[in-house]
Parts: sequence; C-alpha cells; structure tokens
Amino acid sequence: MTDSQICQSGRAGSRFRPAIHIGLVLLAACTAEPETAAGPPLEAEDEPEQIGVVPAEYATDIAFVGFAAEPVRLYARFVNETSETTLERRYGGWLESGGSWRALAELADRLPVPRAAWRVLPGGAWRVLANDGGEIGGLVYRDTLTEIRLTPGELVAEWTGETGQREALLLARAQQGDSLQEGLLVLRRSARVKQDDEVATAPAGAETTPEAPSVGIETQLFLLADSLSNGLLVARDASDPDSTAVAWTWVGSIANEWTDVRIQPPAENAGRALDRWQVELPEAGVTAVFRLERLPDGDTTSSEQPGREPRPFGISGRLEILGSGRPASGLGVESRS
Repeated sequence: MTDSQICQSGRAGSRFRPAIHIGLVLLAACTAEPETAAGPPLEAEDEPEQIGVVPAEYATDIAFVGFAAEPVRLYARFVNETSETTLERRYGGWLESGGSWRALAELADRLPVPRAAWRVLPGGAWRVLANDGGEIGGLVYRDTLTEIRLTPGELVAEWTGETGQREALLLARAQQGDSLQEGLLVLRRSARVKQDDEVATAPAGAETTPEAPSVGIETQLFLLADSLSNGLLVARDASDPDSTAVAWTWVGSIANEWTDVRIQPPAENAGRALDRWQVELPEAGVTAVFRLERLPDGDTTSSEQPGREPRPFGISGRLEILGSGRPASGLGVESRS
C-alpha cells in the first residue's frame, strides 16, 4: 500500500495530545537480533537507597499483539507503591500462546525505596533490562511452564493523556524457544500521589511526583493486528461522548495518525452474542469489527482502590483495509484515572 492510498489526517485534539517523535529512540532497535531464549536472564541493577519520598503509586502497563493468525498476546501490569521508606511491588499479567490464555505468576513483595521508584525491577519470574532513560529495554518472563522474551523496538507514536499518563506505540518482538513473532506493543506509564487519608504527610524535601489526577475519567484502548503485519490502535475517553477519539494505523510499514474516528459501541442492553464494537476511519478506508472477552481469573495485582485498576480484555474480530478484510486479534484495556 502506498502513501497515496492511505494519507495522514490532521493532528489529534487536546484530549490525548499526541506528539509523534519518530526519531526518538526510547528502546532497543527492532532490527537488532534478539538474544536466544536459552541465554541468561536480563537484569536491571538498581542499588537501594534509604531516601525520603512522597508516598505514591507508579504503574507500568504493556500490551503486545503479534502479527500472526494465532498471535502471541501478552498483557502485564507492574505496580510500585512507595511509603516513606519501602517500596511494595505487585507484578502480574496474562499470556496467550497456542490459542489458550493463562495467568502469569504474580510477584508481591517489599523492598527499600530505590533511586528511581517508578522503574520496573527484576524479581520472581520477571526479568527486566532498562535502557539509559530507565524505560523497559527488554522483558523476560520465565516459570516452570513457559518462557517468553519481549524486545521493544522502533517507536511508532508517543502521546500524553489528559491525566498525565505517558503512552507509546512501538514495534516489538516476542520470542518463545525457536518461535519468533513480530508485532505491536503499547507501553503506558502513570504516577499517582496517595491521598491524605491514605498516608501521613510526606517529610520536607522529599522527592516529588506528578499531581494526583481526578478519579472517574475512563479511558479505553483497543489494539488489533492481523497476519499481514497491519495494526490499529484506538484511544478514547468513554466518560465524555464529545471527546475526540484518536487512532493510529500501521499499514504497509507506514504509520499514520487519525482524528476522524467513528466508534459504535454495543448497545447497553445487548447480550453477549450481540456485544459487537465497530470502529471506522473514513479517511483511511479502515474498518474494524470486534468483540471483547474477559481474560481468565488469576490476577491479584489490584490495589486497595480496585476502581483504578485497568481491566484487560481479549479482542477477536476483523480488520478491513480499503475493502480487503482479514481476521484480527488484539487486546482491549479500560481504566479509570
């Protein structure tokens, strides 16, 4: 598909404030050869320091969908919650491989507060490699049943949500043994200062964090991919019907951003058989029709305020581009800030 077949629309509205920096290198290049799954685990060394911090909750969410008829799909959430002297970690997620979902081993422990409390740190079944900026440069999950290595690559798009969340769409590779899949990865980071009724007043001179956002803004993200290496990412504020939804397409190795996004959610009283979403990008000639399915039980990473925790869903449907359609799979995430 050429540039003349699928052109770029205008900039997105202020609801999500996207800022694409194709030249910015956040993570390892996707063209680099990944390490073999049999190699040593990735580690990120971060010497703990006893420092005063504003008690806060830092979260990193990743969602990966491979370009395949039966794609690898991975959703993981990493939460670091700080008090004045300790950091409590809650890591967990889900993996679909070979057509079946399973919950991944959870990690819950406490550590001395490190220099960068927001970073994802290795522990349990999770191994992490951080790049120079502290972002995830590589992720390995290994337990008695499976091992998967995720390598983020080229940055496709980056934006900041209204609540201050940092979000990015990247190319990535997932490796399981001799099997390697390329796909799309959504990376999100957020920080929330604990309220006064949750913690005591922070000490003077403590490390600062972003202001706590208001509760109740619900964001929905839908990530779809097909076996021809085409992908679609849609972001919307479900609490505001007048908000501007934003979409990014990855078609023929070309990234584009769109603001003329028409979303038709299922009727409120629809049964499961009618629970169908439709997303249309008229300027791009792209239509996606899909259904959401809850992931299996097993996640215990919820905090004391479960209303804030993202709710992930599996996506199955069809992605049509300029009249040609293919089956598509993906992940959906709904969250309150």
